[in-house]
Amino acid sequence: MTPPNKESLFGSKRQAPADKANQLDSTVKEILASEHAIRERKTARLRELRLEKEALQSPPEPKTKSKRKTPKKSGTAET
Repeated sequence: MTPPNKESLFGSKRQAPADKANQLDSTVKEILASEHAIRERKTARLRELRLEKEALQSPPEPKTKSKRKTPKKSGTAET
């Protein structure tokens, strides 16, 4: 067993702020890129399923406006 020294107790030397920022920056970019790739794959899969479902369904019939059976009466009463 080696005797404890300053480096084994307190870790290695401190990193320069620029090095630490670069390391953090690259880590964040990797995480964002992987999340983006996952999101794109999911979107493509869902789009494909939606298009498949729409192809199997018959097209919806266009809605027609219903005609009034009786004309609308005005609110004034004649006596």
